[in-house]
Amino acid sequence: MPAPRPRVEAPVARGRAEGAFRTDLPIAWMINVLHAVMHSAADEIRADRLTSERAADHITATVLAAFTPPGQPVPETGGGA
Repeated sequence: MPAPRPRVEAPVARGRAEGAFRTDLPIAWMINVLHAVMHSAADEIRADRLTSERAADHITATVLAAFTPPGQPVPETGGGA
């Protein structure tokens, strides 16, 4: 099984090429932010401040806000984060 970084790099690069993700930050930084948010969600679940059912919505909303190009509206997640 490939390491997490290479599995995430291609979709992030594709999102940048399609204009959906910001291009003013390095891909490596964006991937690190994604992993940090995911680890933070896991910490919040362990601390009983977030349910595992809500974690995906929180992660999606946070990462979309971080990855959306400046000046563009952040897409709705549909999860009621």
